[in-house]
Amino acid sequence: MRDLATRLREVVRRERAAEAPAAPLELTYVPDPDPQRAPEEAAAALGGVALDSTSACVVVDRRYPSDRSHGRRRIESCVPRANAPLHLLDERTRAHQDWSRRVVFFDIETTGLSGGAGTLAFLAGCGWFEPSGDFAVRQFFLVGPAGERAMLDALGRIFEEASMLVTYNGRTFDVPFMETRWAFHRRDAPTGDLPHFDMLPPARRLWSRRDMDTPEDEGCSLGALERRVLDFHRTGDVPGFEIPGRYFQFLRTGDPSLIEGVLDHNRHDLVSLAAVMAHALWLAAEGPQACREPAEQAALGRLYERAELLERAVEAYELAEATGEAEVRRHALARLAVLHRRAARHAEAASAWQRIVDLVPRGRRSLTSLERRAVEALAIYHEHRARDLGAARRFTEALGASSTGRQEAERVRRLRRLERKMSGRLLE
Repeated sequence: MRDLATRLREVVRRERAAEAPAAPLELTYVPDPDPQRAPEEAAAALGGVALDSTSACVVVDRRYPSDRSHGRRRIESCVPRANAPLHLLDERTRAHQDWSRRVVFFDIETTGLSGGAGTLAFLAGCGWFEPSGDFAVRQFFLVGPAGERAMLDALGRIFEEASMLVTYNGRTFDVPFMETRWAFHRRDAPTGDLPHFDMLPPARRLWSRRDMDTPEDEGCSLGALERRVLDFHRTGDVPGFEIPGRYFQFLRTGDPSLIEGVLDHNRHDLVSLAAVMAHALWLAAEGPQACREPAEQAALGRLYERAELLERAVEAYELAEATGEAEVRRHALARLAVLHRRAARHAEAASAWQRIVDLVPRGRRSLTSLERRAVEALAIYHEHRARDLGAARRFTEALGASSTGRQEAERVRRLRRLERKMSGRLLE
């Protein structure tokens, strides 16, 4: 059998060697333009123009005047400033913060979220601020898949003139997705060396409430931040889950009315992205006094702490602790205690831990992880700093109801050590 298999493989190799390929194979499939999907017709219906006479791509331009409001913010107030502290939101931008050239806000709509060669970005939106303060939006819409290559080339020209790309979750989705499309068409991705700021991670640090278990947390989708941060409410918006189906229906029917709402959705995403970024930069520059709620002050304190601006972090935590709800106060006090301990201000740290303990409801026997941390820190402080062994023993005993495993073993060892120390003092 082995000899027969060897002979068969030799026959196949000889036949393949004799074949001469007629033309180099392309990795892309570009269908012929559909006469019923002429880009000029769709462009006229959508208020745009055909990108060129040969591609199935439509360009739609819109402009938002500088004096127009987007929720709480006017468009002109969203223009990136030369002294904007972008590095506080993302340290990686410190070396690339160049506001002298165009900053491009970018968002795409796709036929699915799974990626791969079968998924298409049929709409790509770019936004930037003009010298007048107006916000310009340019959208590239594919009347058919044949227009993708022309769209990618046009996007490349925009990105080559940009100083920075700004997205919302673009670091994990939009940009990697588009880079696969450029690779699919054997093009170099213009995003390779372009500085990129993704607003989603700092938005989560500023406005997520998941770490505080508060009921008002809506998550950190761009739509949720529009409502909570900008007080902007869309009317008649196309839900995101409907967008791929609308595009597929457009491809079947050619009805441009299916796409008008998708274009509006994409434009609102771009304007909201610019406004949310501007608001975050304004908060970082102005400080905790500009925050509208204690939870925002506590989150701003965490941003300052990450940037080693410890005095500003302490100010933010103190303001959040003074007026916040119990859960916000607990987290602000915990961060204050850590900062005081790092600065060797042990008494101030103990005071912050004690205020966390004072917030424990009367009658509750079990402790949360944060409350247990506070009680344990107070036990250590009174044993080793204040030399109040009685207080150290009381705090150690208070850990009993919430101690298990190694925690309980450590608690028992601490109690025995305290008893020995206290016995030695009595003998003296």
